[in-house]
Amino acid sequence: MTDVRPAVPDDHDVVVDTVARAFVGDPAWEFMLGPDRYDLSLEFAHTLLVPRLELGTAWVAEDGLAVAMWDRADDGPRRDMSGWWEAFAATVGPEVAARVEAYDAAVKAVAPARPYWYLGVLATHPDHQGRGLATAVVRPAVERAAEDGWDCWLETSKVRNKRFYQGLGFVQEVEAPIPGGPPTWWMGRPHQA
Repeated sequence: MTDVRPAVPDDHDVVVDTVARAFVGDPAWEFMLGPDRYDLSLEFAHTLLVPRLELGTAWVAEDGLAVAMWDRADDGPRRDMSGWWEAFAATVGPEVAARVEAYDAAVKAVAPARPYWYLGVLATHPDHQGRGLATAVVRPAVERAAEDGWDCWLETSKVRNKRFYQGLGFVQEVEAPIPGGPPTWWMGRPHQA
């Protein structure tokens, strides 16, 4: 059985490396960050991870070789994340920041009705894929979503990922057109699944 636990600050470096390596060649990340920009992938992974560490909505398996980063998407008060994104934009420059904002806006334009649990990042280090780590690390938030009576949603720009997510119960699908970007889909997992 795979050991899955909430991510802690000491996991930061391993998780950021895992995410950056796992997303090499990902169409959405290449659209936003540019191809072969491992340096920017590290910065993006950091920006996505740190707020979720603070919120307790990131889980790791094998001490960071797999990670699932989630958000509770509801209509209640939200934590202000603008500082994290401003720091990211200052580091990566205006062109990359604009592409990230364009992708985010396009995805949000067809987002499902709230509330739901949103799987923002699921990554397994490439050297450890195929061992069931991603499946294991998704479970804690799926269980919380079921307790809340909420569906789970994610978006992907990789056709081959769709089959994997369908196997996890993400059987609803909505196309999310990204102007100038890759084909992208929202995939939903009903809480009853």
